[in-house]
Amino acid sequence: MSAAPQFAADVERLRRHLAKIETAPRERLANNRKAAAVLVPIFERAGELHVVYIRRSDLVESHRGQVAFPGGRVDPGDATLLDAALREAEEEVAIVPSSVDILGALPVASTYTSGILVAPFAGVIPESTAMRPNPGEIADVFDVPLSALRDLRYRGDYEWRRDGANSSASKYPAIFYGGQTIWGLTLRITLNLLEMLHA
Repeated sequence: MSAAPQFAADVERLRRHLAKIETAPRERLANNRKAAAVLVPIFERAGELHVVYIRRSDLVESHRGQVAFPGGRVDPGDATLLDAALREAEEEVAIVPSSVDILGALPVASTYTSGILVAPFAGVIPESTAMRPNPGEIADVFDVPLSALRDLRYRGDYEWRRDGANSSASKYPAIFYGGQTIWGLTLRITLNLLEMLHA
């Protein structure tokens, strides 16, 4: 079945924008404990673009319980950063690498709170993808429609405390949707995609 006209137009708009961005070399993030490559999966449902997110387990080393994109560190066997992102997406939520239509790379950026460098890649996956969260790493996998990501009614400020309830809180912009909080670098990547689509 062919993609709905609006979804197809959104995908091609993203592809054109991402083609202008130079992919970071593997060496920039390899062999670095504070670096990762992630996949930003998108798919069509009812003619609309949806973005897939994960919520990290409370058992992982960093960013416990936070919303992110599937991904992780670059392994010695990963020839490129994209290979690392695809491998991690398969390990974390069972997205088959060969099923992903890669649209391109987004700029490398770092997290506010931990300084982790992240290389994001956007790709289209089939709506029928049966995503299964790896219980050792992922607490939940969910998707948000483009209309909700754009809707200012879901925007607000998120209060984050570095050392738990006893520390002072810092406020960060966020999207609140379906009981999930999208903030930090994950929000910045999301807003970058929205800007490309709006342009």
